[in-house]
Amino acid sequence: MITKDLLNSVTNDFFSRYWNPKNGDNPTWEKSEWNFNGTIPNHDKQGCYALLKNDEVIYIGVGISKGSGIYKNHGLGFRLKRYFKANKNLQLNPNKYLPTEKWQELTGILTIGFPNEHFCLASALEIYLINYLNPSRNKSFNK
Repeated sequence: MITKDLLNSVTNDFFSRYWNPKNGDNPTWEKSEWNFNGTIPNHDKQGCYALLKNDEVIYIGVGISKGSGIYKNHGLGFRLKRYFKANKNLQLNPNKYLPTEKWQELTGILTIGFPNEHFCLASALEIYLINYLNPSRNKSFNK
């Protein structure tokens, strides 16, 4: 099972290999997952995301859209919109959003945002994590 601890460990390995300390501290995953309520962490940045089913990471993706206007560089916010929809019945479920039908098993989303000048490393991190962790729903890279 791919846990958040394992995700953090493999991410730290990536940064120890490919992050230049002259750039300052490397990006880190949010400490707690977004549970479909409120604003998505790092929605205004480009970066990677991990989709969770309870405590298991089942999918890793990247959001690096350049965007425009007031949404310039909002890659994660733009990309993550495909995984949730507005909750029309807040009385039955207090969360403002719900996973889409294709992703009903989702219980949370983790994000890691990159500084604008280093956003291209998000794609490398995504491939690195998929290669080492092989999440169950990442079909294109599964071995």
